[in-house]
Amino acid sequence: MMAEGIDKLTAAGMGEDEAHKVAADAWVQATDAQAPAVAAQLRRTAPKMLRRRHRGGKLFRRALKVYWGRPLDLYLATWVGAHDAGERFDSRLAAQAEERQDYHFEVLTGLYARACRTALEVHHDLAGGFPMAALARCRTLHEIAVIMLVLAEFGETAEHADLAERFYLHDLVLNAKDAKTYQEHCDELGSEPLADEEITELEQARQELLTRFGTDYKESYGWASGVGGLRRPNFAQLEKLVKVAHLRGHYSWASHEIHADARGAQLNVFERGDILYKQTGPMLFDLAEPATWALASLELCVTTLLHSTDDVSALEMTGSKALQHLIVDAKEMFEQTEAYVEEMENRVHLWPRWRRELWTRWRLLVQPF
Repeated sequence: MMAEGIDKLTAAGMGEDEAHKVAADAWVQATDAQAPAVAAQLRRTAPKMLRRRHRGGKLFRRALKVYWGRPLDLYLATWVGAHDAGERFDSRLAAQAEERQDYHFEVLTGLYARACRTALEVHHDLAGGFPMAALARCRTLHEIAVIMLVLAEFGETAEHADLAERFYLHDLVLNAKDAKTYQEHCDELGSEPLADEEITELEQARQELLTRFGTDYKESYGWASGVGGLRRPNFAQLEKLVKVAHLRGHYSWASHEIHADARGAQLNVFERGDILYKQTGPMLFDLAEPATWALASLELCVTTLLHSTDDVSALEMTGSKALQHLIVDAKEMFEQTEAYVEEMENRVHLWPRWRRELWTRWRLLVQPF
C-alpha cells in the first residue's frame, strides 16, 4: 500500500525523496489512528479466542499425560524424597550449626534448597511440554551441583577452611556490582536512584573483602580463588576440579537455549516426517534428556549434602540409596518413553489426515504402556 502511494505521488510530479517522506508520514498517521480500534476489537474477541486456545491446550496436556504421565510422576516422587531428605538433614543439624556459626552448613543447605526449587521448576516445564525451557533450568541445577561439590570437597581441607565463608560473603561483592549497574541506568528506567550513603556502604564492604581476600575476589568465581591452584577460576575449570567436565556438552547445549545465538535459533527447528517446524509452543517430544540430566544433578546434590558431615543418620543414608534406585528407574522410563514417542510421532506424520485424527483421539484415551 505504501509503495502504491509513493508511485502515485511521483506520477503526480513529486520528487522521489519527498514522496517517500510524505507516504511514510501518512502511513504512520493511518496506523496510529487505527491501532485503538484494532486493540478494542481484540479485547472484544479475546474471550472466544482464549476459550479455543484453552481447549487446545487441555487436549495437548491430556496427550502429554498419556505419553509422559508415568515417568513425570516418578520424577516428582523422586523430587519429594530428595526434598524431604534435605529437610530432615537441616532440621536435625541446624541448631548446632547456628551455635558454631558453621558457614559450611549454611551455604550447602542454602544451595540444596535452591537445587530442590530448580528441580521442581524443571518438572513444571516438562509437564507443560517445554523441554527446551527445562534445559535452561537444568543448566542452573548443574551449576548448583558443581558449586556444592567444590565447597564440600575443598571446604573441609585445612588449606581452604574458609572457603564456605568466602562463598557466603561473596554476595556483598556481587551486590555492590549490581548496585553500581542499577545506579548507572536508573534514570533511563524511571526508577529512584539508591542513596549515596547506601552506595558508599556497599562499596566499602566490597573493598574490605578485597583487602581481606585479595583483588581476585572481585571476579565472578573469586570466592574459589586458589582452589586447585587456580588464581581466577571459571566455571569450566571448577567442573574439571570435581570431575564432571564430561557434562560440558550438556552445559553448552543448554546455554544456546538461554542466549539468543545462531545455534539456539537452529535448535528451535524440528523435523517431523518431511516437515520442518519452528517451535512456538509446547511439544510432546524431547523430554527425556532434560529430565535425566536434572535427576543426575539432583542426585549429586543429595549425595554431597548428606556426606558433608560425619553425623549422618542411618535413615538418611538409606533414603539416599533408595533415591538412587528411583533415579535409575526414572531415567530408564524416560528413555523408553522418548523412543516410543519419537517413533509414533514420526510415523503419524506420514499417515493420511483421517488416520491422524483417529490416532489423536485414541492417544487421549489409552495409556501406551
